[in-house]
Amino acid sequence: MYLLKLYGFFETHIELSCSFCYNVVGDFMFENIENIKLLDIIAGSSSLYMTTTCRSNHGFVFKLSGASRYDFRSGIVDLKEGEMIYIPKGTAYTVRRSSECDSRYVALCFDAVISNAEPRLYPMNNFSDINHICSNLVRLWLFRSKSDEYKCISFFYDILSQICEMDKAAYRSSQQYQLIEPAVEYMKAHIFDSSLKAQTLHELCGISGTYFRKIFASQFGTSPQKYIINKRLTQANTI
Repeated sequence: MYLLKLYGFFETHIELSCSFCYNVVGDFMFENIENIKLLDIIAGSSSLYMTTTCRSNHGFVFKLSGASRYDFRSGIVDLKEGEMIYIPKGTAYTVRRSSECDSRYVALCFDAVISNAEPRLYPMNNFSDINHICSNLVRLWLFRSKSDEYKCISFFYDILSQICEMDKAAYRSSQQYQLIEPAVEYMKAHIFDSSLKAQTLHELCGISGTYFRKIFASQFGTSPQKYIINKRLTQANTI
């Protein structure tokens, strides 16, 4: 019996530093898709160079080993081992393998109506499990009975469910960051000023000190005071 559950395989923390991967505007791309149909599940090795002028279907590509660089008209994405990229139908792009080493992938090809589709990169957690599951998934699809086909479709819908949750989490995180952004920018500009006081930063944002510290910790993993100290120590150690 193959384990096809996806829940927990994706990272719960969303890295927002790459705007190309997350255009966080509240438009959840996979929330309202229509006419979904799983077309194919393919396993292969990335070629050194490939050009696609108009992709014929939507695709989720799981990178199982190696690395590849995707050059889209809207930007460049480096897909590394343990990551997944969504590529929309109709997209033009080139792919270059980043090294001579083995570069394996599994692609889920599907058809659907998706508004404002754009390429996006997603990290995966528990990589050894997803590697094993993708391999089993390919075998299920290749020799599929109707029961096996339903299992593959179930896995595909689990992916969509996880992605919807990730996009929502990214949006919520970006909204919170916007609240404290004035203080963060002020800290960056005055990190070495003796007048910089962590206790009064919340006043720049118009929110309470307690709420400011809570949001700051969720974004940076530490308190404002410790953040300032760590940045100053890091700079001092480079002198």
